[in-house]
Amino acid sequence: MKRNKMLAEERRQQLLQHIKENGVVKTSDLAGDYNVSQMTIRNDLSMLAMQGHLERIHGGAIAQRWLSKEPSYNEKALLHPQQKRGIGREAARIIEEGMAVFIGNGSTTMEIIRHLPRDRQFRIFTNSLNHAVEMTAYENAEVFVIGGFLRGSSLAMVGRLAHQALQGIYFDIAFLGVNGLSLEYGLTIPSLEETETASEVIRHSQRTIIVADHTKFDVVTHGKIADISDVDILITDKGPIPSFCQTLATLDVELQVVLSQKEVEVISRST
Repeated sequence: MKRNKMLAEERRQQLLQHIKENGVVKTSDLAGDYNVSQMTIRNDLSMLAMQGHLERIHGGAIAQRWLSKEPSYNEKALLHPQQKRGIGREAARIIEEGMAVFIGNGSTTMEIIRHLPRDRQFRIFTNSLNHAVEMTAYENAEVFVIGGFLRGSSLAMVGRLAHQALQGIYFDIAFLGVNGLSLEYGLTIPSLEETETASEVIRHSQRTIIVADHTKFDVVTHGKIADISDVDILITDKGPIPSFCQTLATLDVELQVVLSQKEVEVISRST
């Protein structure tokens, strides 16, 4: 149903609410819905983008979500547990005999720990207190804990001591979880203290693999870890919108989508 013509500010507020509810919109569809020209809609979307409410894409826009409150580890562990298990299972399959692997803190990375092959020998480095405790069940693995200041909300060890502990250590693979994935703003997490540690880990790793469920796409938080281009593989449970996928392919970021308990779709592969 076409809407009657309205004041520009009122239309933009309705546009913003519509985008928040739907995630992604097309300029042509909005022009028809609001009974205005596509040029008018493009101007509206550009104004909302300048105000930081959304991100412009070819032919439309997507919602830009900002995460202002950091959820605790226990709160995150209750969200999307089945999807996180699938992501963790696929990530664990990448680990080969003899590798030195860093696994960062988080509820999704915990699922990597829980799916590690028990018949292989490898070295696991982590700055997560509860991850280290979980690893005591793996007799064939050598476990190294990166010490530092313990953040109670995330159970991660960070700060100057953690930074010093990483010096002179290099990893075959680093698995990291994030709170936000944005093409414009990169990989972000709420804690500025954890940002420095995670960035250092990426600099010390031959390959960086991000594990994140679909709710992290187009979310932005306070601290930037790295650009999307610094990622080698992104493992998730549901693919982002096509334009996001196209950009990942352009940046040579391999996107693995866990479709079911037994299927993984590789949408874009690094060369």
